[in-house]
Amino acid sequence: MTTHPDDETPLPVRIKAMWATGAFGVAILMNGISALALFYFVSVLQIPAAIAGFLIFLSKIYDAVSDPLTGVLSDKTGGDSGRRRPWLFWGAWVSAISFLGVFTVPFIGPWPSMTEGPGLIAALYVLAALLLYTTGYSLFNVPYMAMPAEMTNGYHERSSIHGWRVMFASVGGFLSQSAAGAVLEIMGKDWDAHAAVGALGGSLILAAMLTAWWGTRDAPSHPRSEVSLPFREQWLGLWRNRPFQQILAIKLVQLIGVSASSGGLMFFLVNVIDMPLTLLPVIGGPMTLAVIFGTPLLVRLSKRVGKRGGYVFSALLTGLVGLSWALAQPGEHWGLLALRGAVNGLAFAGNVVFAMSMMTDAMELDYHQTGMRREGMYSALYSFVEKLASALGPLILGLALSGAGFNPRTPPSEVTEEVRQAVLLSIGYIPALMAILAVIILAFYKLDEETLRGLRSGARRNT
Repeated sequence: MTTHPDDETPLPVRIKAMWATGAFGVAILMNGISALALFYFVSVLQIPAAIAGFLIFLSKIYDAVSDPLTGVLSDKTGGDSGRRRPWLFWGAWVSAISFLGVFTVPFIGPWPSMTEGPGLIAALYVLAALLLYTTGYSLFNVPYMAMPAEMTNGYHERSSIHGWRVMFASVGGFLSQSAAGAVLEIMGKDWDAHAAVGALGGSLILAAMLTAWWGTRDAPSHPRSEVSLPFREQWLGLWRNRPFQQILAIKLVQLIGVSASSGGLMFFLVNVIDMPLTLLPVIGGPMTLAVIFGTPLLVRLSKRVGKRGGYVFSALLTGLVGLSWALAQPGEHWGLLALRGAVNGLAFAGNVVFAMSMMTDAMELDYHQTGMRREGMYSALYSFVEKLASALGPLILGLALSGAGFNPRTPPSEVTEEVRQAVLLSIGYIPALMAILAVIILAFYKLDEETLRGLRSGARRNT
C-alpha cells in the first residue's frame, strides 16, 4: 500500500492505535534504562557513580554507527512487507533480551578496583549489556519513527498519529518508572527485585513491539526510492534542511533535561527527602492521566496557535516543574507530588507530539528538495540525538554526585547540602535551563502548513 505527496486522507484509528503500541514497548525500554539503570549500577552493583555514568555515556557513542546504519538500510529495504516492518520484528527480540540482560548483571561489589580483576569484568559485562540495548533500540525505533512520514501527509493528522503514540508511551513510562519503582521498594531494591523488573519489562517490550509489527501490515508506505545522489550531495541536503536542524537542536537540549531528571528522581526521593519509592505512582499516575486526557486538547490547541506555539507552551511547563523541586522537603505532601506529575504529563505530551509532528514535516520538505525518500536516515539522526541526550543526563548526574561526595549508604538525615544541590542540578536546574534554550530556538522555526501545501502544489504542477 502506497501514498503520494498530495494524499492527506486521514488514517483509520485502528492503524494509528496498532502502530502506537510500539511506543509502549519503546517507553519501557528507554525509560526503564534511563530511570533505573544508574540507581541499579550504583546502589546494587556498587559501581562508583562516575564510572557507571560513563559506561552509560560510552554505550551511546556507539549510536553514531548503529542509528545511521539502520536508517540507511531500512530506506533501501524492499519486499512486500515494506521498508520498515522487517526491522521492527528483529528489533523487538533484541530489545527485550537486552532489557533483561541489563538488570541481571551477575556481579555485585564492592570493587577494590574497576580497572582490573572482578571489577573490570563487571564493568565490561555492563557495557556489553548496554551495547545490546542500544542495538535493539536502533533496530526497532529508527524504522518505527520513520513510518508516520509514510502513513500520511496530513499536516494535523501527523500530530494525531503522534498523539496516539504519546498516550501509549505515557503508560509504558508509568510502568517502567513509577510502578517499577514501587515494585523495587516492596521487594527490597536488591538484585532479585531488579531481575524481576528486568524479566517483566522484557516480556512487555516484546509483546508491544511485535503487536506494532503485526498491526501495521496494512499501513500505507512508500516504495524504495529510485533516485540516487552522491553521498556528499545527500549530506548537503540534510545540511540545507534548516527546520530539521532546528528540531534536532531543540530535542537535544530538551532531552538532556529529561534524561537528567529521570535519572535523578529516585536519588532525590530516596536519598534527599527520605520518601519511599512506593510514592512514585503518586507522581506517575497523574502524569499518565494528564497525557491521556491532555493530548487531544493539545492537538486542538495546535490548530489554533500552530505547532510552534503549542511546543513553546509545553517547554515552559517543563521548566517550571523542574524548578519546583527546589522547594521540596522531607515530608512533602503527596498532593504536591501529584500536581507536579500532572503538569509534567501535560508538558511531556506536548513536547513529544509537536516535536515528532514537526520532524515528519521536515522529512517531507527533504523529499520536495531532493526527490529522495530518506525517512530512515532522518529518523536515525533524530534517534542518535535522543540517545546522546539520554546518555548525557546520567553522565552529568554521576559526575555531580561523585563531586559532591555522595555515598548511597548515607541516611537522608545526614545528606549534605552539596549532595542535595547535585541532585537538584539534574532534576531541576538543568531541565529549566534546557527549556529556555528550546524556546529560544523555536523562535526561529518557520516551516508551517501553508509552506508545505505550496510545495505539494508545485510538485503536482511538475508532474
